[in-house]
Amino acid sequence: MLRRLVVAGALLGMLPLLAACGGEEAPAVASVIPVSHRISADQAGPITAGTPYSAAALRQLFPDHRIDVIATADEDGVVNALTVFDDGLQVMMAIPAPGGRTIKAVHGSGLAVAGPNGERLGMSFRQIGVDRSACRVGTNAWAGMAVCQARGTRNVFLVFDNGGWNGPPNELAPAASLAQGQLQRIVWVPPSGA
Repeated sequence: MLRRLVVAGALLGMLPLLAACGGEEAPAVASVIPVSHRISADQAGPITAGTPYSAAALRQLFPDHRIDVIATADEDGVVNALTVFDDGLQVMMAIPAPGGRTIKAVHGSGLAVAGPNGERLGMSFRQIGVDRSACRVGTNAWAGMAVCQARGTRNVFLVFDNGGWNGPPNELAPAASLAQGQLQRIVWVPPSGA
């Protein structure tokens, strides 16, 4: 783990130089950390629509990972989520549905997670190539953020910051600002009917 952190730190220090030399966007730091979990329309890593919301269920699916409860924000407010850690780094958060027995959503919250089209946290809106028309402005805890449907899915959403835009939080950032927005979360909602 220390080696990964040192390499990531070294690359972070080089990003401004690389960006200045090439005139293009700097490479994502996420490329330093290998993908260990993928989110698709069908599942979030090994989590499926049939997975109950319980630490025991997640321990079976992630036997070599630590599972802890942490407070996090989703669009409805602050919730306690069962959080999966790999080598001390956050990977995924399972958000409980009302009643606490089923999973409402799973948030890909670590650099080792990739979305259905290879999306990684920290990538820009422009790099991912999201169509702005597939986005809506977030509400509550995600006010001002862009919540966009991942290409080719109905139940995977990409949550971007607003690229530094200082406009009203109930409006989607203009295209030029949003292009700079960075991916903050990959959200999988269990498909209905499963």
